[in-house]
Amino acid sequence: MDKNNYRYLRENMQSEAVYALTHKPVETYSSERVRLWSEICEEVKDITNQPLKLGTALKSFLSRVSVPVSENDILIGRMVEESFTEEEEKIFREKYITPLMRNEGIPKFLFDAGHQSFLWKDTVDKGLPALKAEAEEYLKKYTDEGCTEKCNFLRGAIMIYESIICFINRCADAAEEKGLSESAKACREAASGAPKTLHSALQLVWAIEFIFCAYLSPNPTLALGRLDLFLNGIYEKELASGSIDRDTASLLIDEFYAKNNLIMGRGEHQISSRENSPNCTGWHRILCYDAPQYLILAGTEPDTKEAVCNGLTEIMVERINPKYKNPVIVFRYTKDFAEKHSDVWKTLVSKMRASGSIMIYNDISVCEMYKSFGESEYDALSHEYYGCNWPTIPAKDAPNYNVFFYGVERCLIPTLMDAVRASFENEREFSRERMLQSVYDTFFSKFSELIAKNTRNEPFFDPNQLRFCSCFAFENISRGGTYFQNINLIVPFGGIGTMIDIVSAMDYLVSEKNISAERIFTACDSNFDNDPVLLAMCKNAPKMGDGHETSSYYAKELTRTIINACKNASKDRPSFLKLRFCTENDTWHIQRGDIIPATPDGRRIGDPITQNCQPSVGAAKNGITAMLSSISNIPFDQFASGALNITIQPKNFEGDTGLENLSHILAVYFEKGGLQVQLSSVDKELLLDAQKNPDMYRDLMVRVTGYSAVFVDMCKKAQDDLISRNTF
Repeated sequence: MDKNNYRYLRENMQSEAVYALTHKPVETYSSERVRLWSEICEEVKDITNQPLKLGTALKSFLSRVSVPVSENDILIGRMVEESFTEEEEKIFREKYITPLMRNEGIPKFLFDAGHQSFLWKDTVDKGLPALKAEAEEYLKKYTDEGCTEKCNFLRGAIMIYESIICFINRCADAAEEKGLSESAKACREAASGAPKTLHSALQLVWAIEFIFCAYLSPNPTLALGRLDLFLNGIYEKELASGSIDRDTASLLIDEFYAKNNLIMGRGEHQISSRENSPNCTGWHRILCYDAPQYLILAGTEPDTKEAVCNGLTEIMVERINPKYKNPVIVFRYTKDFAEKHSDVWKTLVSKMRASGSIMIYNDISVCEMYKSFGESEYDALSHEYYGCNWPTIPAKDAPNYNVFFYGVERCLIPTLMDAVRASFENEREFSRERMLQSVYDTFFSKFSELIAKNTRNEPFFDPNQLRFCSCFAFENISRGGTYFQNINLIVPFGGIGTMIDIVSAMDYLVSEKNISAERIFTACDSNFDNDPVLLAMCKNAPKMGDGHETSSYYAKELTRTIINACKNASKDRPSFLKLRFCTENDTWHIQRGDIIPATPDGRRIGDPITQNCQPSVGAAKNGITAMLSSISNIPFDQFASGALNITIQPKNFEGDTGLENLSHILAVYFEKGGLQVQLSSVDKELLLDAQKNPDMYRDLMVRVTGYSAVFVDMCKKAQDDLISRNTF
């Protein structure tokens, strides 16, 4: 690439990506995808075997779909989009969304869904032809053994590999026609074997991601893996040979980041879509509409046990663009990282200070959690995350929300209230031990019931179900079927702040203020309408985040009590069923607040419960350091994932001094065991002005939970919730 063009290319790719996120018409449709899938569904409808049907169909689709190329492209892979009027869209859907198609405009025989992780290291190290050859070897084995179902699965998988190779070669042809010879060369290399250059490696990753996210999976939420670890060897060899320099590598990363945003739609899916906001493209128009793709950086290397901070880590942090939604950077903080790699750490925090799409996780505690929960050290050090902050050991497991997450309606608060009420039956005197014992007994009973109803005895394995992700997953090819070694039972502690506040309030009001439990429960049942004095006392009771002894005690003991109840209730479950305690409820805190009755902390029905592990509004009255110190009492060494959204006032952390202070605060939090942090750096007055004058703030980006959103595209309910957050 001509270095004289670097600035021009960078500016164009970045402006195109930001424009797509902020000005692409909401009604934009990846229409060619729908038309082509509709045609192919008819063509393959007589193939009864799903793996063969999928393989045949995808091979046809990727050999026929358009391969548009811009003269500014470095990585090749775009989709055809168009916008319809309401009437045009209605006619379009009536014609192409046939009984063979899903509502999202993909075939019913496609089983791929979001929340996936791929074996990116194997894919890059081996290359597509080698993966195909492995499938062919197992096909021979199962043919000799007469395993018809496994053979059909592998024949379908081989066609998927062939279809991807075909598509990347078509990308090469299209690049050649545009005169992009270096991009064409990178495509040819990505299609023909293991990539030898950073360009071809990123092209391979992008092509697979693009196919999955743009054409196959609604809400793809794909984990992009630890690319700084997996690709650094290629990059270092190129550096040593002189075939690449840092500037060129930076441009390639810029292009990869930009491309991740072009395939998205407009709007915010968690609250705004549920509120039927007109500013939401929706999954049916664009499959990747508002799906966060997580890119994992840093952390601990599984083979050497050393912290990762290499040349690519530095570049990938440096090139984060706070105006983008994707990829969401998940940075794994290792012990003393802020001290040992201060420049990288400050660069990362500076990007967070600009509201970059970044979250930091604590490698120190999370890796130990995995090991204490029975995972091998290698798997523990390999862990990743995908959309919604859910944990995964790459391509080995699948999340199960049905047992606990959906079993308790995404929230443990109603069960906790049952336990608290039970502890005061017969007007017994208050004691912390009795209340915690009641909590244990109630949750043990609830969890035992859920486990008995919903668990299975064997890991998921199905030779008759092929998915695109099966071609990049652990042992799917060797077993000849879609297979998950583990199933993660997600146990939701979202709204943990409200949970801690409930028991803290009961303790404080009964033991220190001599308020009867009966009066408190009566007031809750009437939504405090008849007892405003008690309401004020409840609101002033100790809260998580205020540093009070009572709330700090329950942050630790209440959480451990519920965790122990869950562990003991499920101790006889099969070993492949993994408990994964998580502290996120995404944006369900608003909907749960609408239906959960009033609680002793002074929250009235209709008021949101706390989001993720944030304190309740106004509770963090002693500043950010005190809040983080208080939250650190939660035993995060038991948690696989979580979310802590922190909103800061830019003026409080501006300049070099502000960056130094913020960097230090966050580092101390992680060294003390904090689990996760993500920042929004916005002035409340600016947010209020943006509500009134949205056209002036089209590129204003804020952090939601696990992803970023364009503030002015959010519905008012979502905006108001964000404005109400504690701000430091």
